[in-house]
Amino acid sequence: MKRAYEWAWPAGLFFGLIGAIGCKDDAAQARVAPPASSAAAAAAVTESGSGFRVAEQGSATFLIDAPLEKIKGKSGKLRGNLAVDPADLAKTKGEVDVDLGDLATQTFGDASENKSQTEHAHNWLEIGNDVGAQRREENRWARFTVRSVDQLAAARVAEAPEKDGARTVNLTAHGDLWLHGVSAPKTVKLVATFQGPANAPAQIHVVTAEPLVISLKEHDVKPRDVAGKFLSGALEQIGKKIEDAVQISLDFTAARKP
Repeated sequence: MKRAYEWAWPAGLFFGLIGAIGCKDDAAQARVAPPASSAAAAAAVTESGSGFRVAEQGSATFLIDAPLEKIKGKSGKLRGNLAVDPADLAKTKGEVDVDLGDLATQTFGDASENKSQTEHAHNWLEIGNDVGAQRREENRWARFTVRSVDQLAAARVAEAPEKDGARTVNLTAHGDLWLHGVSAPKTVKLVATFQGPANAPAQIHVVTAEPLVISLKEHDVKPRDVAGKFLSGALEQIGKKIEDAVQISLDFTAARKP
């Protein structure tokens, strides 16, 4: 059965395509360095009791609704810092990082097909084992930096209705997504649930109310070999069979810093 795109193809067919079309670098795309961590800013507000650290265990799932099949995957490792003032949620800032090295596809019922597709996905992102160590580490993390929030269902945690010891606030976050050397402005609707006292929550559980949509083309994510070299001609062979839009859903917790 012909697959929707190269991540999904059997390894033999995929590498046969490499031999047929050859490998060479495409025109260099403008890349920017990974954004500096806002950990220092988050640490600064910890003194007022509003610094939170994102737990490593969480989930970032992706879906590409391709014409021939739905391509799915997940990373279960995150990190980051949030500066949240319970008395003024509009001041919220911070960042959430997703470890793409932990990304694994879950498209098929067959483990070997998922493994092969996962390897191809890592190649597209330039985090395969044969990519240079520095480049691989730079590409390993995707970061959403929260610049501002609005459309808050409650201006303060204490104003949100309490249920079973928790208070939930819907909001919209505006910021920038850094992925694969490209930064792009993004807006995402979130649901934040605060556990603990309203004036000093111990934990925040955050999920996306709607998926964050990104573009493969915008972030220069395209067919590459194991060393990260662009596969010339591959987009013409398979690129038209996939959707450019990737839907990202987040689910994570952040605990108050001691």
